[in-house]
Amino acid sequence: MPDTASPARRTLGLTDLVLLGTVAIVNVNVVPPVSGFGRATLGLWLLAWLAFFVPEAVAVLVLSRRYPGEGGVYRWCRDHFGARHGFVAGWCYWTNSLLYVPVLLVYVAGVLTYAGGEATRPLIDSRVFMGGVSLAWLVCITLANIRGLAVGKWLNNIGGMGGVATVLVVAAVAAEARRRGVAVGVPPVAGTPGDMLGALGVMCFAFLGIELASTMADEIREPARNVPRAVVLTGVMALAAYLLVADALLVMVPAGEMGSLQGVMQAIEQGAVLAGVPGVVAPVAVLMAVAVAGSASAGVAGPARIPFVAGIDHVLPAPLGWRHPRWDSPYVALVTCAVLSAALTLVSLAGSTVAEAYQVLLRAAVVINLVPFVYVFLAVTQLRDEPRAVRALSWLGLLVTGGGIVAVFLPTGDVGDLVTFELKMLGSVGGMLGLGLWLFSRRPNPGADEVQR
Repeated sequence: MPDTASPARRTLGLTDLVLLGTVAIVNVNVVPPVSGFGRATLGLWLLAWLAFFVPEAVAVLVLSRRYPGEGGVYRWCRDHFGARHGFVAGWCYWTNSLLYVPVLLVYVAGVLTYAGGEATRPLIDSRVFMGGVSLAWLVCITLANIRGLAVGKWLNNIGGMGGVATVLVVAAVAAEARRRGVAVGVPPVAGTPGDMLGALGVMCFAFLGIELASTMADEIREPARNVPRAVVLTGVMALAAYLLVADALLVMVPAGEMGSLQGVMQAIEQGAVLAGVPGVVAPVAVLMAVAVAGSASAGVAGPARIPFVAGIDHVLPAPLGWRHPRWDSPYVALVTCAVLSAALTLVSLAGSTVAEAYQVLLRAAVVINLVPFVYVFLAVTQLRDEPRAVRALSWLGLLVTGGGIVAVFLPTGDVGDLVTFELKMLGSVGGMLGLGLWLFSRRPNPGADEVQR
């Protein structure tokens, strides 16, 4: 029988944690869909960081200290609220990755259409190409992470370095355009307050990821020392990255011409042409694809620990809690995540334009991933022995999280059929929650459920 209890190898140091946090949080693919508000866009990013990331970071540090061990959000909510609520939080955190990993996979394929110049650009509307590239990379990252974090972490690390390099290139192109006086200029504020609220929800979602390391707590070297340092470093880097990219897009792409899938590459391409170096576009496309591909790897490796721990707890099928006998990885959970993500990628591309499928996946992922943070913030508000400022920050995070969940159901300009969009959103979110509750109701040992405080 496969081993479920042997201790994991502690392979993640401070540098690994910072790069993991960077690759998990800094996903420039979320910037174009929320960049239509002029300079107000930068203010919204700062507001999302202050109102969501800071409370999230404080809550993560508090709960990881109180409830240490592998499992992250699932373990915290299980130990604080009991088995049912812990399962719902962990289930949503895990199934969010099943929706968001396809977002990243589709984005990787979209960026790669710029690598071959004008000849490959039309492939962005090809479901065959987008699906083929997405599934091929999913297989690669799954196999690497089955080999263990000693190997899989390098996909995250390389992706993190690629993400930082991409941000610096985009900022440099925008700076050169300003220097030459050829920037298109920042567009005026556009959109309704409802549009801005929806964008703010997506921006809050963009700052999620600092909790990812806690799902692998048993694989971190000196977690009490390294996790807080990594949170601070990653948070500062994430804010700077999003502000730099958002500002660059505002000055490089004319208002109304930025696509959800190719907005960043549009900015790079336009800036490169203006600077007289069009040949830089293809290498940058590959670099950016590597960065997003690393994010997809982190999105598979971390959340897979949720069903792994739930399998050990026997609230999900026990095989999910098996470790690989040679590499100590949760290989059944990883394969399960990969298969489900592949199925959702193909379903999302069926019957929709690629852009609309991208919006449905992104926004459904936002809703599902914010649900666990309702629990996280609520848990911290109940900790009477924590400082009042900590609990106040959690109330703020709870308010922003609830508003974000409601706001992301508002459609964007990429949505052609409002009814189909809302049905897909409700079906994705409701279907995931319903399936999780059904599985929990069929757990083999319900009498073992109890709150551990």
